[in-house]
Amino acid sequence: MKIQQLIAPILALAGSGYWLSQQNSTIRELTEKNRIIRERVVLVEKASSEATSSFKTPKNGNQHDEFTLPEGSPDWKLIAEMMTESINPSGMPTNMKALLKLQTKLVELSDDELITGLKKIATLDLDPKKTGMLKQGILSLLAEKNPQAALAALSDPITSQSDSSFWLQTQIISKLAQEDPNFAIAWIDEKVAAGKLTSTSLNQYRNPRLQLESPIIRALLSSDYPAAAARFGEFSDDEKFFLLTNSHQHLEGDSAKNLIRLARENLPADKASEAISTAIGNQPIAELSSISEAVKDIPLSESEKTEVLQNLIRSYSHNNTSESKFEDLYQWSKTEAPGQEADLVATALNSGFSNFDKPQNSFETALQVSESLGTPEILTSFVAQTSNNGNQEIVSRLLNQFDDPKLAAQYRILAENLTPNQSEPE
Repeated sequence: MKIQQLIAPILALAGSGYWLSQQNSTIRELTEKNRIIRERVVLVEKASSEATSSFKTPKNGNQHDEFTLPEGSPDWKLIAEMMTESINPSGMPTNMKALLKLQTKLVELSDDELITGLKKIATLDLDPKKTGMLKQGILSLLAEKNPQAALAALSDPITSQSDSSFWLQTQIISKLAQEDPNFAIAWIDEKVAAGKLTSTSLNQYRNPRLQLESPIIRALLSSDYPAAAARFGEFSDDEKFFLLTNSHQHLEGDSAKNLIRLARENLPADKASEAISTAIGNQPIAELSSISEAVKDIPLSESEKTEVLQNLIRSYSHNNTSESKFEDLYQWSKTEAPGQEADLVATALNSGFSNFDKPQNSFETALQVSESLGTPEILTSFVAQTSNNGNQEIVSRLLNQFDDPKLAAQYRILAENLTPNQSEPE
């Protein structure tokens, strides 16, 4: 693998993992964090390419003597200091040239040298944050080159989400679940048997084993359904729901059908339906054709399909920056979801509601889209969604943030005149 291909993900994850580790995340919050990390990777790739063009190798041909001790081994203390000084607390590079030089040095190291480095930095008298960031950088690199070695290098699993490498550990398992599931399963089973993957928290998001089992179950859905069902059967209903829904990977081939089968065979009907709608709807989508493909030929009930479409359309709206995306969605809905055009466009508009500085901005956008498409029902549905079906407390709170009294009055009138079925709680 080329050095440039490895550097950008390492840089992007070095700080991002520390940031993620501080969060107690819901599924929707994780989606937002994944989006930010993807944006961070793009920025770092751009900065890396710019820095590479001005980076020159010294005449003596050895640009990395400064990172090496007299006996020839890496100076891990110096490496740790340079890495943390070249990245700000939010995880973005502050000195791209210095960081690129450092990452180039790390890429040149063998797997054994990287593993030795992980052991060495644990003995250094460094700030815990510096130690965590360097550990994650080394593990990121090792995981790209040799995920088995990276997982083995962890020795004991990371069970605390406050550890900056917790999320990287999950990513390593996810990678191995696709490439070498037997290795990943054996590692997890060994740690479970040794009592090293236990949790005392009732919060599923804080359970380290479930975080690692989720990508394993997803991978087995397409490769070995009986094995997936056997592992799945070990858990409680709440844990099963988490395992099915705690992923944002694309469901390809028979995976979606097998996920539905697994849910229906192992969960009460209402909980199975909710898990199915959430799991299939939580895929990253940027094109309408992908939504069509995601729901094609899979056995969903009408209510499940409606919920799945709404979830996928939220993802589509969030990830698609085209100026015509709402009109495109409206035309698409006429064929793919006739009769739901207005509600689905309103859902797409509402997906960015929390990202607006003021609710007024969001309402203005909905007003413009409704008028341009000649469909006033879009605006009515948007108000119903954003106000929780005309909830007076929510309406008042939103209107307090409006600057334009005319727009505020229009929003209030629409909220007050919702039809009975729209104003009923869902």
